[in-house]
Amino acid sequence: MLAAVKGYYNGSHIVINEDISLSAGQEVIVTILDTQSVPKKKTDLKKYMGRGEKMFHSDAQDYVREMRDSDRI
Repeated sequence: MLAAVKGYYNGSHIVINEDISLSAGQEVIVTILDTQSVPKKKTDLKKYMGRGEKMFHSDAQDYVREMRDSDRI
């Protein structure tokens, strides 16, 4: 039999939320979820601004407007 159950660690034991009968020596697989959450680093976008050649030398809205005007015959 193969079963996946959810539970929690109470500080000394793993407590499962299902009524599963286990016998001594029975093989189990334990997967630890959400180990100590590491806060995500926020990307500093300002350090990437002003680097290299600009994609649009003029206003990008003018470029898009021109593309839309030219897409119909």
